[in-house]
Amino acid sequence: MDTSEYRDIFLAEAQEYLQGLNTALLELEHNPDEEILQEMFRAAHSLKGMSATMGFQLLANLTHQMENVLDLLRQGLLQVDRNVANLLFESLDLLETLLASLDDPEAGMGQVNALVAKLCSVCDAQPDEGAESGRSDASAEMELDEFEKELIRSAENGECARHIQVALEATCLLKSVRAYMVFKALEKFGHVIKSVPSAQELEEEQFDNSFDIVLLTKTDDETIREELSQIAEVERVTLREVSQESVSKPAEVAKRTESQVKAEVAAGEEANGETKKVVRRSAEKTIRVETEKLDKLINLVGELVINRTRVVELSKSEAMTEMVSSVEQLDRITTDLQSAVMKLRMVPIKQVFDRFPRMVRDLSQEKGKKVNLQIQGEETELDRSIVNQIGDPLVHLLRNSVDHGIEPPGDRVASGKPEEGTVLLDARHEGSFVLISVSDDGKGINADVVREKAVQKGLISSAEAQRLSDEDAARLVFRNGFSTAEQVTDISGRGVGMDAVKTVIESMNGNVDIKTEPGSGTTFYVRLPLTLAIIKALLVELAGETYAIPIESIRENLYVTPADIKTIQGENVINLRDEVLPLIHLDEALGMQATHNHDELSVVVVEAGSRKAGLVVDVLLGQQEIVIKSLSKVVEGIPGVAGATVLGNGKVALILDVSNLI
Repeated sequence: MDTSEYRDIFLAEAQEYLQGLNTALLELEHNPDEEILQEMFRAAHSLKGMSATMGFQLLANLTHQMENVLDLLRQGLLQVDRNVANLLFESLDLLETLLASLDDPEAGMGQVNALVAKLCSVCDAQPDEGAESGRSDASAEMELDEFEKELIRSAENGECARHIQVALEATCLLKSVRAYMVFKALEKFGHVIKSVPSAQELEEEQFDNSFDIVLLTKTDDETIREELSQIAEVERVTLREVSQESVSKPAEVAKRTESQVKAEVAAGEEANGETKKVVRRSAEKTIRVETEKLDKLINLVGELVINRTRVVELSKSEAMTEMVSSVEQLDRITTDLQSAVMKLRMVPIKQVFDRFPRMVRDLSQEKGKKVNLQIQGEETELDRSIVNQIGDPLVHLLRNSVDHGIEPPGDRVASGKPEEGTVLLDARHEGSFVLISVSDDGKGINADVVREKAVQKGLISSAEAQRLSDEDAARLVFRNGFSTAEQVTDISGRGVGMDAVKTVIESMNGNVDIKTEPGSGTTFYVRLPLTLAIIKALLVELAGETYAIPIESIRENLYVTPADIKTIQGENVINLRDEVLPLIHLDEALGMQATHNHDELSVVVVEAGSRKAGLVVDVLLGQQEIVIKSLSKVVEGIPGVAGATVLGNGKVALILDVSNLI
């Protein structure tokens, strides 16, 4: 069978299973729970079956041995200690590596064999008798409730109750399918009174390789055995009669009539059917769509928005009432369509946050620290393209918090803190932005040390260092090459990788800032736009050309006269409500010839992070929704320019990068 067409689906589902196993294993370390183990066992079993079906035998072999270890944990024959957890984490890491190299069947074979041997040694060290003492022993009586006993006692026409045990082959991949075929075959011979595990658990493969059934039938044992043995992958079928003692009626139970029993059965089946319907509906809330199709849809809606703007402008020049009405309706429909399509691109940031607990656990073990990672706001939604890019910057921030922010347990106790440090990762909506913060309750950043290091490395002069406030000094960690670490490691101190963090975030029209208090901790704030596809912008004119400024960066617009402009250290500034605001003449900043002959200047007050400035332009044209288009490689990388957009009149306008200009 050609499985290549299912490869992308397999990879997507396998990644989901691996992430679920990682999350569950982290929780299991701190809270050993039977439900978590069941969830992990199901995920491992499903991943094993998928891998075998696709022909990825290395994946199937490794997952099969993981399944064996999880089974021992379920039975209580093995305890979740650090060694077992580390071994399972190592297995998950190797599975992820194997998924990334599916094109090379030999890749990782040695690692898989070595890890399988470790997992086997864990299983082999356990006593064998536990495997034989399960509930499926054919000699054991199945426990029946009073309702089930009454069904057996009220049997007519020579029917009797049979206890049937079905054992599947150890290599069976689709156990739920085989169980279904067994039930389907038994329908010809009578009525199933009970199954252990339940029908739902069998359907979800929450069982080992055997299950038990109580059947009310008139058919002889040999016929039933022969029928079931013909089903593929059924290894053994055992039948015996349910003893009269096990269904004897206790004196205190009042007798129920046959009609009451049948009524309860009917009610139970109806309720069960309703439950299944509810489950089915909830399972269909989401659907996978290829990102390429979504991107194409976004591009089409972008073109529609551009043409809508053009039609709206044309309608203003015409006096036809019907046309104006039609255009207004087009405007409403297009806006609704645009909103719906944008929501399709929105995904919860949880898919990025989910990988951090494991990373913090491993890092804290490596550094000999105790760290508790708390996550809030993981359901906050962002544009998919932003979610795909924000992972690496957050990794840098978290690694620095654990390595450089949180102190060793002994130092924390000596300073009156709990020996376990806390790192808080939080996301929340803030207007049209999403604010992500990474906080730690560590030692914070000493501004004097930062100034000294910056001067030593030649990043600033001694005079500049003295003029810097503590807040501005802390921001030096984002300078390229800055570090407060005494020793450079693979994790290192604040500053290593921080310039990359700032660059990536600003490339998404976001900004990053820092607040710190020596002895109490540090918080990094990352502000990101909700989407990068369609935004609102203020259109301005400069030297006859139109430019767009993202509306999220604008705080206000105002007019100033030349008399309002002062000079500080050679720079033009204005006093805005007792705040000194630097003025940036856009024509000069963009390399054009300066023209400042106006009696009154139009100033757009913009903000990036905690910094503000006034952009001097010629004319304010108005607000408009624009579709962001990336620049070609020929002209990309222009300072102060983030992209371009097509206006309603067909002309191209450049989108300004406010953080870069400031």
